[in-house]
Amino acid sequence: MNAVHDIEPRHVVPAVARAISILEELGRDDEGRPLSELARRLGLSKSTAWGLLGTLEQHGLVERDPGSRAYRLGVGLLALGSPVLRRLDLGTAARPELERLRDLTGETAILHVPQGEEYVIVERAEPDTQLKVVARAGLRLPAFAGSVAKILLAARPAAEAEALVRRGPLPAFAERSVTDPDRYLDELARVRRQGYALEQDEYLRGVRAASAPVRDGSARAIATISVVGAASRLSERRLRAVVPELVASAAAVSRSLGAPAEAAA
Repeated sequence: MNAVHDIEPRHVVPAVARAISILEELGRDDEGRPLSELARRLGLSKSTAWGLLGTLEQHGLVERDPGSRAYRLGVGLLALGSPVLRRLDLGTAARPELERLRDLTGETAILHVPQGEEYVIVERAEPDTQLKVVARAGLRLPAFAGSVAKILLAARPAAEAEALVRRGPLPAFAERSVTDPDRYLDELARVRRQGYALEQDEYLRGVRAASAPVRDGSARAIATISVVGAASRLSERRLRAVVPELVASAAAVSRSLGAPAEAAA
């Protein structure tokens, strides 16, 4: 079973694409490039390259050597890249537990992190079977998508979560999606009490899943670990039997990130 939903291609803004090409060219080595060479290599006029470099320099993404006047990548990129590095560290920390859950259940285990109102797959472990849920790294799930959304919404302050739920119509992804705000809020309250979330035919038809929170050193829920499988393989009884191991894996990753013992549990 393939559960991949590809993101639709988006319109490309030429000026942004040219700025990215400059960053990519400067990233090829540490020596830097003078304006004229950058313009020649990228097929840009000097005035266009100068304008783009000035904007990038203003935001700290490139810097110019006072002596050689060559441009090189700026330290501002470190600040932009640090969330990505944190996600990679999180993926490394979670990988052993994802593999353990995969081997234990024979189903796909996935690590999601929130990004805005969406949820991004950072790491996954898939079984070596034909009938499985395929989880592509980098895939984004929309707001209110299944058990992942329930976990991360339930981790927010109750008033904040309620405001998000009541902001507009809840999406009907599949036949059992919860679209009534009161019912959805009741489900979030249940998730807060029990520490995990379940779903069946709520985001993808014919798919069951369970999710549990991963917490950081300040006890914030920063990710979820999920076990996901085709309903024809993963019965509701089997899914519920997996929950203690799922919660234990999420707690183990949380402890590795420095979460307090009571929060990890």
